[in-house]
Amino acid sequence: MEKKMFEFWKVINMMDFNGRGYQQAGRWLVEDSGLTFSQIKEVRNMATRKVNHLYKQFSDDVQISDDGFDDVLWQTVANGHDSFYDCTAKSLTEMYNENSYTESFAYAFHIVGNIEDEQFAANKFLKRERAMKHIEEMRRYGGGFDQKLLAAFEHADGNNKRKLALGFPELFEHLVD
Repeated sequence: MEKKMFEFWKVINMMDFNGRGYQQAGRWLVEDSGLTFSQIKEVRNMATRKVNHLYKQFSDDVQISDDGFDDVLWQTVANGHDSFYDCTAKSLTEMYNENSYTESFAYAFHIVGNIEDEQFAANKFLKRERAMKHIEEMRRYGGGFDQKLLAAFEHADGNNKRKLALGFPELFEHLVD
């Protein structure tokens, strides 16, 4: 765990949010960090956990608007290990009052969500393609039951297609909405 935490803070430092801004920091994380996608998601998740930890620790002691407080907490994580472990309610309030934070390090991780969406769409497309290939094989080489089932699916209305997809998910689940 200690090594993982060291690596996390190293990545946060190398993202250089304060120097690059959120878009370039996010781009660096995805394109230049050399991390796998699962490692990138772990960095995002750990950063979120760090912000949540600070929120729980200081939410009762700091009188800042919710949006401002969120930005200050994300800035504290972006500032790195020492900033995170040395922060106090007073230092968070001063950061807010002096406007010495940038909105918002959290945005650097939006690119991870975009990749997840793209990955989900690509996986859905591939599953659909595999299902179509399997259906073509059923048309050519399937037995009587397979061919009749396929014919029923092709002639069914949307509601009955969904019912067939529920009954035979391995064949039809990727072909209905």
